[in-house]
Amino acid sequence: MIFVALWLAWRQQLYKSAVSWVLLELKFPREILKTPKAMDQFFSALHGVRNAPGDPVEKYWDGEVSLWFSFEIVTLGGDIHFFIRTPTKHRNVLEANMYANYPTVEIEEVKDYMERFPKTLDGLYARGLNLWGSELVLVKADAYPIRTYVQFQEIDEERSLDPIASVMEVFKKIDRKENILFQMLVRPVHPDRKAEGDKLVEELKKKDVKIRQSPYGEYEDKPIRTPGETEVLKTIEENLSKSAYDTLIRYIYIADKSVYNISFAKRGTISACNQYAAQNMNYFSHNYKVYTQVRWINWPFLFARKRAEARKERLLQHYRMRRMPEETLISKYLFARAFNFNVHHRTFVMSTAELATLYHPPSSLVLTAPLIRRVESKRMGPPVSAEIFGEEQ
Repeated sequence: MIFVALWLAWRQQLYKSAVSWVLLELKFPREILKTPKAMDQFFSALHGVRNAPGDPVEKYWDGEVSLWFSFEIVTLGGDIHFFIRTPTKHRNVLEANMYANYPTVEIEEVKDYMERFPKTLDGLYARGLNLWGSELVLVKADAYPIRTYVQFQEIDEERSLDPIASVMEVFKKIDRKENILFQMLVRPVHPDRKAEGDKLVEELKKKDVKIRQSPYGEYEDKPIRTPGETEVLKTIEENLSKSAYDTLIRYIYIADKSVYNISFAKRGTISACNQYAAQNMNYFSHNYKVYTQVRWINWPFLFARKRAEARKERLLQHYRMRRMPEETLISKYLFARAFNFNVHHRTFVMSTAELATLYHPPSSLVLTAPLIRRVESKRMGPPVSAEIFGEEQ
């Protein structure tokens, strides 16, 4: 019923508007010996805070929805920063898990860096700034993983690579008047989502299998799989064995008009993500129905400039709010804007290993001295009496 859908959309908006958030900055010592595997363990532990409506009262009266986190890598005037935005009630659990896996990392509550930018597109223009933005999506089914940190590691340590290095190099090679803001929004998903991946595995196993007749009845004639096909099945099954998060990746590029470079904005971040591409697995692409470049040849062909401006405005607001797509279709239309309907934002499911590959403290393999400010003294472990589980907010 339309009334029930409208009621649910309203209650969910009330629930989300009442959530208290805090922005934390990670500060690193001169050397981190941990590999991204530690961040994999962090995401696995953080999955336990997943919330979801457990009965009709929580769903239709409280409007409860699964809460999310935002993991952000930004370069502001040439300085690279790592941030995490979390619901305040999950802060203690998040910090405890981070300290457990990275004891020498410092975590500091900070003001939102988005406050240094105008809140509207007109405000950006008035300051002599311009914006380009996009969201990234997986090209193939979610069950196909990207290249993870495991594929970057070698038995010989000197040949190992840290995938975060390429991202930091791209983010650093910009003018002081340019800014790249990258956020990865994640929320734990129910283990039942694994069923979709299991279905894909079964389809791949049955591919080219033929039913034949023999004097003794029917039998399956299974083809001999190539080493590559076997490796694909093995990798997918390993990926499905891990905890997973519903994920949205969004980035915006804000620069002074004197140095604004649309070619870098469009291709810089996606090129850094090409290192995660595996042609027989998965890779990233722009969500072309969301990103801020619109031409007259794109449907519906009219008002191309106004549509592009509307997309810029929406991406700026969504980035500032760290907004996940609306839960219901009617909510998407209720919050739609002229020239840009709010129905094309896409999330996808990623495992803890994939998330850890995209976001983790740079290891000792990364030459970070010219890229990021370091903490000069090594941090001691958290006190034994540190509070972990606080009261519900």
